[in-house]
Amino acid sequence: MRNRIFYRTRIAGVNFEGTLSADGPYLSGDLTGGVALGVSGLRQFQPLPETRPVGRPFGWWVVKYVDEARIFLRDFDDAAIRRLSDEFGLVMLNDENPYSSDRARQDYFFTAPAWDGLRQWVTKHPRLAKANAGCDPYLPRWYDRAIAEAQAISG
Repeated sequence: MRNRIFYRTRIAGVNFEGTLSADGPYLSGDLTGGVALGVSGLRQFQPLPETRPVGRPFGWWVVKYVDEARIFLRDFDDAAIRRLSDEFGLVMLNDENPYSSDRARQDYFFTAPAWDGLRQWVTKHPRLAKANAGCDPYLPRWYDRAIAEAQAISG
């Protein structure tokens, strides 16, 4: 499984990993939970009881879509939230405008260091990458884009 990790970083004392899963590129780490990249974002709110078990606290969360609370970012300050946003291309959502198009979320991911890590991972693990190219329900054509960019860089 370790050969599916394409990016690692530590923010506010917490380890985060970009891994390849059946959902495609995925964010997980030391904290409980994980989420597919491309449809995820960061939001400060208290999840409704019907979206996850009761008792979820108010604070910063990595969410899927708008309100599917996936990773609680306990004690993360604004600087740590901005860094996590930048490292993985996670859009910042707010209560006034909680919606961001999937396209905007995907475009932001493709500017992040985690994307560079995934692109490099594809070149280091070509057979594994190709075998998982179809795992792209939330980040369509990530594999094709990684190959095209890697070829453009290598000239």
